[in-house]
Amino acid sequence: MATSLITEIPIFVFSSQIGDIELSTDQAKIEIVVEDGLTKMFKTMLYAYNGKVSIVNIGEVLENYMVANGKVFTAFTVYYNTAEGAYIGQFNLNTQYCSLKLDTNPALFGSYNFLSTLTAKRVPRNAIDYIWLLHGQDSGEVKAHCVYEQENGEVANKTVTMRRLITDDLGVTQIIINQSQLLMLLRSGGASVSKLLSFAIEFNNRYFTYYVTDKEADASFVFKNCFNVDEIAYFNAITTTTTKVNRSTAVVGGRHLFYDQSVDKTYEVESAPLTSDEAYWVEQLLMSHSVRLNDTLHDVIITDSTCEISDNDEQLNKVKFTWQFAMKTPHLMKSFREDTNGIFTEPYNQTFN
Repeated sequence: MATSLITEIPIFVFSSQIGDIELSTDQAKIEIVVEDGLTKMFKTMLYAYNGKVSIVNIGEVLENYMVANGKVFTAFTVYYNTAEGAYIGQFNLNTQYCSLKLDTNPALFGSYNFLSTLTAKRVPRNAIDYIWLLHGQDSGEVKAHCVYEQENGEVANKTVTMRRLITDDLGVTQIIINQSQLLMLLRSGGASVSKLLSFAIEFNNRYFTYYVTDKEADASFVFKNCFNVDEIAYFNAITTTTTKVNRSTAVVGGRHLFYDQSVDKTYEVESAPLTSDEAYWVEQLLMSHSVRLNDTLHDVIITDSTCEISDNDEQLNKVKFTWQFAMKTPHLMKSFREDTNGIFTEPYNQTFN
């Protein structure tokens, strides 16, 4: 009996869909080697039982490798050899990173969706955002179908082309969403634009809709989503800062002195009401392996969180979480003036006579 693969392997697979892989063999033990191109990233020896060997938790191994190397899609090759290292056979694991269980075909999902579990989101006016797409040999125009308010107050719509995208191989591409660019394209095409109301990004059967709000975000974070690509979460929220100082006291030469002082500074965010889609999406922020502040890109960690999602029409979905900077040194969350024209921005008026 030769060594052969028992488990059926799809052409493309989400990392979360990879279960235990079985092989039948006449060997007492076989060597398993996983390679990414020329990189040998995993090797182990497996002993046979009743003529079978099982590769257990290989999906978790691949995910850890992809996270460490910033990969979204990888064509892994799995070799099975004799105990002495002689080649027997191989199979491929064309793996799309996904930390959530999605009961869909990865190739089909990538053909009709951007790399996000959202299909629409709210963003502040003039905010920058980006979306990602998994592609093969794709070519076409990235279009924005814009709805806007004209200078006369009437609502109009117009489609503009943001860029032409040509790809010749399997990979991932980022599309930067810049509202200033869209306004410039609209106005250069003769539109009289006062402000954007919404716009939908289209590329080869993929669509993503943005609804523009006048309210500035109170907090925003860049995080790796379930596909290991960056997304930005903008929150209307209340943030409460808590500073805890821990230290010991000693008496030296008749004076009290502090030693072993440590400072823990945390920020508790409670969001405004969210749609159910937004709440499920924000869960990925709370579980993400990489979170940064959007304005400064400082690394942060989320230490505690609560995300309550209800299908009750009378109950609002909210998220509450606590975060702190990854660096231990306390940060001063304050903007400083960069001009030297004095402390007053308006003429000084004497308040008391």
